[in-house]
Amino acid sequence: MKTKFLNFVMPMAVVALGLAGAISTNAMNENGKEVAPVMGWKHVSEINPCEAVQECSNNGNFDCTAPDGEQLYAKPISTCLTPLKRNVQ
Repeated sequence: MKTKFLNFVMPMAVVALGLAGAISTNAMNENGKEVAPVMGWKHVSEINPCEAVQECSNNGNFDCTAPDGEQLYAKPISTCLTPLKRNVQ
């Protein structure tokens, strides 16, 4: 009787422990979520529409700007349309 009970309960306990570990790990990752830096591009000219300037953290409330004060953008394909942000001014 003990063997049948252990053969039934032990796998369920192992699965429950694994699920609890996975959920707690996921919760820790979301609380300290770090965003990878994104290369900031600025508009230059019609011939060369975008030029790489510096990396932006792309989180926060401040505009990510070049040293000359121009707004920096993300470069999805060939044009720079998405403005980037940073967490420090």
